[in-house]
Amino acid sequence: MRQSAILLLPLLLLACKKDSKEPDTKQAAVHVKIGHHPKFSQGCIRVEAHGGAGEPALVEFKEPQFDSNDPVLNVAVFRKADWARDVEITVRVFENGCRAEQLVDERKRTFSFASAGRQEWLLEDLHTADEDGDGFVPPGGPMNRGTDCDDLREAAFPGAPELCNGRDDNCDGQMETGVVNKAWYLDGDRDGFGLNGPGTEACDPPSELYVEVDGDCNDARADIHPNIVEKCNGSDDNCDGRDDELFTEGPGALGTACTEFCNGTYACNDAQTGTVCTGTPPTPLYADADSDGEGEKESAPEGELCPGAPMPPMMADNTRDCDDADPSTNTQATEVCDGLDNDCDGQVDEEMSCGSLKKVDGDPVLAGGNWRTVAVHPSGYPVWVAGLDGKLAVKMNATSTFISHGGDTTTRCGPAGNTLDWHAAWVNPNNSYLVVVGEDGWIGEHNVGSCDHTQINIPGTSDYFSGVVGVGNPAQVFAVSTVGHLYEFTGATERHDSSGRYWGLHALGNDALYAVGSTGESSPLTPVVNLYIRNTTWGTPAAHNLQGTTGYNGGLRAVWAADSTLIYAVGDRGLVVKGDGQSRDWERVLSPSGAAINYVSVAAPPGTKNAYIIGNEDSVGRLQRLTPYGWAKAPAFATGEPIVQLRDIAVTSTSNFWIVGDDGHVYHFPEP
Repeated sequence: MRQSAILLLPLLLLACKKDSKEPDTKQAAVHVKIGHHPKFSQGCIRVEAHGGAGEPALVEFKEPQFDSNDPVLNVAVFRKADWARDVEITVRVFENGCRAEQLVDERKRTFSFASAGRQEWLLEDLHTADEDGDGFVPPGGPMNRGTDCDDLREAAFPGAPELCNGRDDNCDGQMETGVVNKAWYLDGDRDGFGLNGPGTEACDPPSELYVEVDGDCNDARADIHPNIVEKCNGSDDNCDGRDDELFTEGPGALGTACTEFCNGTYACNDAQTGTVCTGTPPTPLYADADSDGEGEKESAPEGELCPGAPMPPMMADNTRDCDDADPSTNTQATEVCDGLDNDCDGQVDEEMSCGSLKKVDGDPVLAGGNWRTVAVHPSGYPVWVAGLDGKLAVKMNATSTFISHGGDTTTRCGPAGNTLDWHAAWVNPNNSYLVVVGEDGWIGEHNVGSCDHTQINIPGTSDYFSGVVGVGNPAQVFAVSTVGHLYEFTGATERHDSSGRYWGLHALGNDALYAVGSTGESSPLTPVVNLYIRNTTWGTPAAHNLQGTTGYNGGLRAVWAADSTLIYAVGDRGLVVKGDGQSRDWERVLSPSGAAINYVSVAAPPGTKNAYIIGNEDSVGRLQRLTPYGWAKAPAFATGEPIVQLRDIAVTSTSNFWIVGDDGHVYHFPEP
């Protein structure tokens, strides 16, 4: 323990060793114990005693008087002869010397020496902190003084050399001033990378916009720097000297051709994470089966068209057509009286008051008749209907009712009271006479006033005439039978034999007859189309080839020659075939319905190639319409499809046709 004494003798202060003899207890003295930081070795501690008018006593402790192993100074203060009774003792602490400006702590205390005796003053909390032993203490103590700005670093103190280390080494409140050993780069976009270049040499950055790392190739954008992931955007994002290098090879590489667009090439996508096909969007194309410039409503695209390319055949760039199998039905067409929505406005025969397709009611002659055939003069009247049990009736004009010429009338065809089943009829356009044929070879020609009838001996049992037609003027009449014979009624009846069975007959001009039916008389049946040509005589028929019917079991029931380029034949289980007058090869047309409809009759309005086809699905009658472009919409029955079987249709135009069936059902369009 280091000791010192302030005496009352001329020798004022005496420092002594730790083992010095303590003052006589009879004398007045103050023992001052001054604690200091173990590393407080370069500072100064001054003890001053003052007793009034006399000279003060002073002692200083400086390096190397401090002992880190015993950080306590012992000072003995003795009263001087010229002091007053009370003595003021002041202890001052200085950092790094004893200059007044280096004062960091000061303590004062007054002691009374009225009587002898030992007194003690213990100072353990003097501000002598110097953890780094550099001679300077940090601010603190009662005076809050001290100049060390970092008491954990010996190299940091006032006057220390400033180092380029990002710290305040000389405690002037600034860092790294005046020391040059770093290069700084302008980082204008604040992305952590400065512009390439020589940089600015300085220890401290010239401003907050400077960093120590360069390599930025675009200092105006924070999303461009060496650490960024390259994007697809036409820029060098990662500053490697290449643009979009991740997207220039392999499938979908930038700039390569693609097919999703017209003149398409791969370009960067909006997210800049890959490529996408870009170009001029193609115009979607839709099937235009009837080539009227409009595609079917609500249909799906079936192609695309690029600008400048020609429109492919049978395609359209719209879906306005409400019936793509009928070229006379589209948004540019004119509405006519035909039971169809010709102009695709969602209405049928609007503002025309032409009536609808419905049953002829209120005519007692028609009631209960199982009508098998209907024949109409090309002018529209008369209209003849014939059926089972001798039923035969005529309507002469639009305002008249049907008149019966059945087997129980005097104007009948056949013997008195007959119940002959009539199966086919034809109206001679030259004189409006009716030719009706049917059961057991009966044939009659009716002029409304009377009927000239006869019976032809048809070989076979329960066979009958199934079709009749006339050609020329005067008319030459032909009929076919269910035993496959063609009968020619000229001056004398002539029969042309063939195998199989006939169910339908129609003429193409004056020199060609088409007879349809089936081979054989029992299942399996093969459909047949035979063509008779007038040379000197009608001769032997030529059998036509029906493609797509291999394995089919059934027969054809009706035929109609629309013109020399289009002939329709229909039959059992949805069979429809079409041909022309120039070829023996016929094409099969698949039925539009999933159900197997048994077709029984077909007719085409004059001047058109549209076939109106009658058939039955079980006991429900159907009307369908087939054009050269496919299955088109047909006029709808006003009260829904008949719940009886239909048998025949006769058409004079799209604005006038008749349909007959079982149980008195006779339909007309247009019927008011």
